[in-house]
Amino acid sequence: MLVAQISDIHARPALSSLQTLERAIGWLRTFRPDALVVTGDLVDDGWRQGYRLVAESLRSLDCPVHLLPGNGDDLQLMRSELAAVDPWISATGPMHFRAAIDGLTLFGVDVTVAGQSYGDVLPHLPWLMSALADVTAPALLFMHQPPFRIGIEVLDQVGCRNSTALLSTLKAMDRLPLAILCGHVHRPAFGRLGSIPVQTCGSLAPPNPLLLEGRADLPVIDAPSFLVHEVSDVRLVSHVVSIPTSDRSA
Repeated sequence: MLVAQISDIHARPALSSLQTLERAIGWLRTFRPDALVVTGDLVDDGWRQGYRLVAESLRSLDCPVHLLPGNGDDLQLMRSELAAVDPWISATGPMHFRAAIDGLTLFGVDVTVAGQSYGDVLPHLPWLMSALADVTAPALLFMHQPPFRIGIEVLDQVGCRNSTALLSTLKAMDRLPLAILCGHVHRPAFGRLGSIPVQTCGSLAPPNPLLLEGRADLPVIDAPSFLVHEVSDVRLVSHVVSIPTSDRSA
């Protein structure tokens, strides 16, 4: 089972990330994953045409596509312009999703908070408990803001709050998710929530600098990237796929 994850497109007229998205989608059309999950921040500043262009690109894939909003998204526009891509569980309210694909269950929890850059999982734990209650297959849990400390202060201030409550909820379930998979930080990062692996996906917009322990703002040398998750039985291996900024064959 191959699940691709892209995140943080941040489409806007003056940014090249839509071109980066097209390169990523072109690669995925050849790669042919079993599903794609987009973990938020699709468009900046409520750009309706941006949502339409993202939807057009995603519809070119021959696999199920599931989407979560990010703190930068206009939820009303996102829901209306991408309804043909992912109908979500509810027509109103949080944009959670649950999907079963060949023995693997994908969960998406919308932890965004209106008007804020941080996320909060606490209001959504009752839904998550109910959604997980009857799951016996391996599962992946997707969110936008990560529920663990990245080590970059400006990002940790806008992570997902109430991670301890999330861990307690998950530990009460019969089966832990194989991983919690997030976006938001514009960098691949890897950690744990208790014993559960947590990963953040790189962005299709420009990556963030690695500001660890007060280090200087060094130039960003990372390429835009996304993740491909391979699940076999109860084994998860995740691969970073970098996207060159120009066509190397040119």
